[in-house]
Amino acid sequence: MKDTSARAPERWRIRDGVVPKGRYIDPEFLALEYERLFPRVWQMACRLEEIPNAGDFYEYEIGAESILVVNRGSGQLKAYFNSCPHRGTRLARGEGQLEEFTCPFHAWRFDLDGRCTYVHDVADFGPEFRLETVGLAECRVDTWGGWAFVHMDPEAESLADWLAPLPDALGPFALERMRFRWHKTAVMPANWKSVIDAFIEGYHTGGRHPQMIRAARMDHGPATVEELAGSPYTPSESVGRHSHFTYGARPASDDRPMPRAVDANDRKRVLLLTEYNASHLRALASESDVRAARRLQDVELPEGQTAFEVFARLRREEAEADGISWPTISAEQFVAGQGNWHLFPTMVLLVEPGGALGYRVRPNGKDPNSSVFEAWSMELCPDDAAPPCSHERFEHWQDHDDWGLLLPQDFENFPDVTAGMHSRAFRGLRLNPKQESGILNAHVAADEFVFGDGEKS
Repeated sequence: MKDTSARAPERWRIRDGVVPKGRYIDPEFLALEYERLFPRVWQMACRLEEIPNAGDFYEYEIGAESILVVNRGSGQLKAYFNSCPHRGTRLARGEGQLEEFTCPFHAWRFDLDGRCTYVHDVADFGPEFRLETVGLAECRVDTWGGWAFVHMDPEAESLADWLAPLPDALGPFALERMRFRWHKTAVMPANWKSVIDAFIEGYHTGGRHPQMIRAARMDHGPATVEELAGSPYTPSESVGRHSHFTYGARPASDDRPMPRAVDANDRKRVLLLTEYNASHLRALASESDVRAARRLQDVELPEGQTAFEVFARLRREEAEADGISWPTISAEQFVAGQGNWHLFPTMVLLVEPGGALGYRVRPNGKDPNSSVFEAWSMELCPDDAAPPCSHERFEHWQDHDDWGLLLPQDFENFPDVTAGMHSRAFRGLRLNPKQESGILNAHVAADEFVFGDGEKS
C-alpha cells in the first residue's frame, strides 16, 4: 500500500502521528471522499439472504449514488446504477421483488439483465434510436461470506484481491451460513470515521466498557486506575488496507499470563462472558453456548486440557444437539480469525465460532458531523430454520431502547467526540501507535484514493 498522505493539502496532511481534525469535520473533505474514495472501493451492499429469490432487489446508497443489487435467478447477481437512462429517475427504492424495472416517470422498462425492453412511442426518438443502446449502467458485483459487494469502477481489482487475506483467515468460521439474529440502523451525531474508529480499536475498553475487564463480576461502574493497568492489551495489525486486533499480553508484563489464557483457565469467567454476550449484547454467543458454559462449571477437565478447550467441545455438542452444522476450526485457525476486523472502508466484523457481530457506517448526506450506523448480529442456525428477522430503522439511536448494555456506552460518547473536535484547541487525533494503528492505517489507505491513484504498489 502506497503512502500518498504527503500529497494531501497542508490542513489535511498527517504529520508526526497526528491526524488533522479537518479530515473529520470539514465538509470539503467529505466531498472529496464522495468524489474520489467511495466510487473506487469495494463496498458491502447487502446479505444474500436479503435477496434470496429471482427478482429480489436491494438498494444500496452512498452519498448521492444509489445502486440496485438484484437476484436475476439461479443465484446470479447483477448491480445497476439506480438511474433511468432517459431522464435519470430512480427506478426502485428500498428493497422488494419485481419481474422487471419500470421507470415510474415515463414507463420505460428494463429486464433483470439491464436491457431496455420497452420505450413508449419509440418511433418519436428517430430512426437511429436503438433499445440496445439505452440499457442500465452496471456496477461490478461479487460475493464473499454471504454478502454482496459492489464497485462502481468496471476496471477495479477483483473482490478476492481487495479482501485478501481475510477470506483465508475467516473462511473456517462459515460466515456464509450465518443468519441475522437482529439488524438495526440509526443516525449517529458524529462523522462516519469517528464511529468506525470507535469499533476498530480496543484501547477504549477499560474507559467505556469497564464491565469487560472485571473477571469476577459484570459491574458497569467506572474502572479504577488499578483495573485499567490490568486491562487487556489490544495491539492492532495492518492487513493491507484492512486491520485486525485481538487481546494479548502487555510488553512490560511478559511474565503475566495473557488475558485470553487467564480466561481459558477460569470457568467462571467463561460463563460470565458467555452469559453477558448472549443476554446483553445478544451477539457472539447463543443459548446453546450458554448451556455449554454452564455445563463447563461441573465437568472434570481432562489432563492437559484447559477449560476453554473443553468449552469449545461442549459448544459443538450443544449446537449439534440443536441441529446446527458446526464448522471444524483448529486452534491455529481460531487464533488467526477470531477478533475484530476492519474491512476498509465502512465495515467492521467481530468473529467467534458460531456467530459474528458486524457494523457498517456511512456518511449521512453532506453533513460531516452525522452518519448512518448499522449493527447486526448473526449466528449459525439449524439447517433451513433461520429465525425471521426484520431490519429495524431509527432516526436517532435514542428512539430505540433495545440496543443491549454495551453498544449505548459507545453511542453516548459520540456527541462529546464531535463537540470536542470542533474546539479551537484541538488539532487532531494523537493515536496510540500500538493499539490505535488501525485508525491511522485507514487514513493512509483512504489517501491512496483521495490524493493518489488508488493502485496498490
